Amino acid sequence: MTHENEPNAEAEGGPENDRSLPDAADAPVHPTAEESDAPLWSQDEEKRPTVRILVVQMGHCFRTSGATGTPGEQKFVKAVADACAEELGMSGPPGRELWHLRVIKADEPLEQYAGDAFVAFHCDGSTNQSAHGASVGYRNAPGQSLAQAWKRAYELHGWSRGFRDDNYTDNLKKYYGTRMAVEAGNQRAFIAECGFLTNRDDKDLLTGPGGVKRVVRALLDALGI
Repeated sequence: MTHENEPNAEAEGGPENDRSLPDAADAPVHPTAEESDAPLWSQDEEKRPTVRILVVQMGHCFRTSGATGTPGEQKFVKAVADACAEELGMSGPPGRELWHLRVIKADEPLEQYAGDAFVAFHCDGSTNQSAHGASVGYRNAPGQSLAQAWKRAYELHGWSRGFRDDNYTDNLKKYYGTRMAVEAGNQRAFIAECGFLTNRDDKDLLTGPGGVKRVVRALLDALGI
């Protein structure tokens, strides 16, 4: 993902190209995901059999100019969105049918961000080819709780390349998509940098067999689906 300003982000910016942030690749990588004590859902919400909306944003799709992402990023996140639709369309444990998926591209009006959970999928990139690791960004405690649950599940499903600090750059912390989701009332919002496409080992895990499914199944586990 490139760390440049997104449309409608102005001073806040958005994680759009680590190539323009040489210090971002120097952030520490932690071998395991962190824990969080914040609950994903309140007891009332857990007991309520209502339809929930999962909003999945495909980072940079379908831009052809400006902040278009790290090479290969749009293709990867499009595959993740397709896999989300496939997984949620399958029969599963009771409760899965209560989740409806809304897939949005990079630039959508505010109302498209409304729902019960939001995640923007991206991949990192750096001129430093040794830079590696996944990371998450969020705005509040509900977003943090969902992001931490995704990290733990991502690791359990086979992500072995470690994690950078949460919100490890200002642009990750202030990503315009999480801001718009929260403004639309979708409090459980986070951005997932699934790994570095510019790092050989990260890329092998991301684009090799099971890489896309790992990202999606971690999300479903995090949501308790």
